[in-house]
Amino acid sequence: MSKAAVLSTSRLRAPALRKTRRATLHKQILRYMVKPNIPYLAFDDRLLMLLAIPLLALIIPFVFFGVSLQEYLRVAPQEYFESLIYTTAFWFFNRYLMIVLRRRFQAFEETMKRLAIQLAIIAVAVPAISVSLAIVLNAAYSVLGTEDRIEPTLFQGLSSTYVLTFAIAMFYEAIYFFHKFREAIQEKDRIQMAHIQGQLDNLRNQINPHFLFNSLNTLMNLIPTDPNRAMNYLDKLSKFYRYAVSNHDEQLAPLPTELDNTRIYAALLQERFHDALRITLPGEAPGNARILPLSLQLLIENAVKHNVVSRKKPLHIEVQVAADGKAILVQNNIQKKIREDDSTGVGLKNIRSRMAFFTEAPLTVAEEDGRFTVAIPLIFSSQYL
Repeated sequence: MSKAAVLSTSRLRAPALRKTRRATLHKQILRYMVKPNIPYLAFDDRLLMLLAIPLLALIIPFVFFGVSLQEYLRVAPQEYFESLIYTTAFWFFNRYLMIVLRRRFQAFEETMKRLAIQLAIIAVAVPAISVSLAIVLNAAYSVLGTEDRIEPTLFQGLSSTYVLTFAIAMFYEAIYFFHKFREAIQEKDRIQMAHIQGQLDNLRNQINPHFLFNSLNTLMNLIPTDPNRAMNYLDKLSKFYRYAVSNHDEQLAPLPTELDNTRIYAALLQERFHDALRITLPGEAPGNARILPLSLQLLIENAVKHNVVSRKKPLHIEVQVAADGKAILVQNNIQKKIREDDSTGVGLKNIRSRMAFFTEAPLTVAEEDGRFTVAIPLIFSSQYL
């Protein structure tokens, strides 16, 4: 196809494209103006608009222009119609502007920026919209030959419009802030409940009958054959349970302390599984880092629970600090049991819920190249130093 033909086709398509874009824009504006848009308004305001706009249109001449009842009754039809046009226009303008800006600036940190932009747009748009409406209405009155009407001064017109617009914006903003505040309180309560539940679940998991039974069984086998090893094992077992019980109400634990306890737990497991289980822990860790108590032990416990552990197929578990120092990784080779106990994922869900109370960094889970990896974000906050 020649260049001239392409240009000709483009010129033919251009009006159709512009028409499609205008139609899409009109649909978007209609959607913002008429539909509930509850995520950005916090409530369905359609009934409010149906009642408030006609009422405001009725009282505005009395409140802002000092019109008496006798004077108003003389020009009631055209005055009410004009007031209704202005009130409806500015209400929907305000509503549309708030939805657009709240869609664009959703983060709490952007609230002041959003409000500043909103106020700036209102300051510029109010005179422009007022003048446009006045021109249209004056033209309509000229055609209809209606001369008997109330004529407010320029100051009265602009001041009343600004007051009306800011009042509508403040009303919507107050409801929106109250809704966000209530959401924040509910989210805080939910995270606190998850934190408490996580504490209880962790404590229950650490002192569960299976682990205690296996530990006592290992101890019974050691006592007659190697009393010294038995005493050493008992000492580690008591230290582990002492840490589990004494730290169940701590929100965060120093990473070095948590690693020390994990070494004790790893030693207990390796005394039971011997060469079938190999657990590697980092030699050093940042001293100012904090982590959820018993979270490393829970992940190691899950790895042992869901994978084959044998001398022919040893399970390798490696705990290491991430290269960027912002997380600690727990990795194991995947060798799932043929008949595996049902996994509910409660442990990981609890860790995620509790982590959300301290950081926005996510807990990540990956399964690739035959390895299962969980990355727990580390907390670096002066509040816990």
